[in-house]
Amino acid sequence: MKAYATDKKRKTIIIILLFIVATISFIDKAAINVAIIPIQKDLQLNSFESGLILSVFFISYALMHPLGGWLTDKYGSRKILILSILGFSVFTAFTSFAWSFASLFLFRFLFGIGEGGIFPASIRSISENFPEKERGRATSFYLSAQTFGGALGSVIIGALVVSLGWRWMFVSIGIIGVLIAWVVWVYLKYPVDIQINNEKQSQKKVSYKKVFKTRNFWKIFCAKFFSNIVSWGIVSWMPSYWVSKGLDLVSASALMAIPYLTSFLMFNVSGWILDKYMAGREKYLTVAGSIFSAVFLYLMFNATSVSLGIVYMTLNAISIAFIGTSLYTMVIKYSAKELTGSVTGLVSFGGQISGGISPAVIGFVLTVFNGSYNAASWFLIAAALTGAFTSLTIKNNVIDTTENELKEHSL
Repeated sequence: MKAYATDKKRKTIIIILLFIVATISFIDKAAINVAIIPIQKDLQLNSFESGLILSVFFISYALMHPLGGWLTDKYGSRKILILSILGFSVFTAFTSFAWSFASLFLFRFLFGIGEGGIFPASIRSISENFPEKERGRATSFYLSAQTFGGALGSVIIGALVVSLGWRWMFVSIGIIGVLIAWVVWVYLKYPVDIQINNEKQSQKKVSYKKVFKTRNFWKIFCAKFFSNIVSWGIVSWMPSYWVSKGLDLVSASALMAIPYLTSFLMFNVSGWILDKYMAGREKYLTVAGSIFSAVFLYLMFNATSVSLGIVYMTLNAISIAFIGTSLYTMVIKYSAKELTGSVTGLVSFGGQISGGISPAVIGFVLTVFNGSYNAASWFLIAAALTGAFTSLTIKNNVIDTTENELKEHSL
């Protein structure tokens, strides 16, 4: 039998610490999206080079997800979590030393490596400490941290860039990350660590081949890929888009907080819906979220005013919140427990690949079309619709009979 953290206070501490870690990690990764505006001027970057800077983090971040998942399954979530927090915090601070396109490109690549273990370690931690009936809510609360971090970061980063400059902004948030790593080291101590370690020792080694053979894995992988094409395209380029519409940097970054805060609430609502009403039918929230995302993207890019555009961007963010919660809830609920970190890392790898592709493609399109966002909007809409079709093919709560030892837990 699997042992879980049964003490409510202990589970509350665990999920709050994971929430804080996810918040600061998202602030760190999103800071460049606001800072790229003055960086572009200081380092004399064109739109394509700026797109590459926004994308390179996702390349190394994506590459580290499968390795981070494997390391989490091998050494435990707490160790990998602390090492990852220290890694991304140090390289966030290093970003302040960039003096050219090449140096900034290198620092952002290293930053992605540092942060790569955060997500699989956190999801594994939820799987270790929460029973299945609570995982939808725990997962959605954890995932909502990215929107909370986005809202907080949109306001704070814009203010820090204006008041301190982009270099000192990166130093400041890097120091905060190191302090959070210390807090996690002190307080994130699971009462079931001994049972978990003993269970790991008794488990048979499971290869990646069994992950790839698990039913629904590739469909969830692709659904996450197309969902993140949209989400990271929006996160990376919308501050610049609103500035192109006549807003100043502080106003544009502050407006980005509105959809983040709204989707923060909806992440948690979606978790409650999944646990209470959608058990075994999670894919339908993913399909609906993808279709609505395409509709709101079209309306956003064709809005007649900035305020109306923000409304549609907010509705798009809500749609994406349902997609992310549903996909990772399926991973946690239906994948083999001994593969949770590995499956999460590989699915998230698919999502981060798109984070490497989307900003660069949009930057290239903007360069080719002289700054026009029309072609970029259709690129994002097409990705959302493809994600809807992919999600529709997912089998609800399918038991994989191809591997006897994974019968009870396969996707």
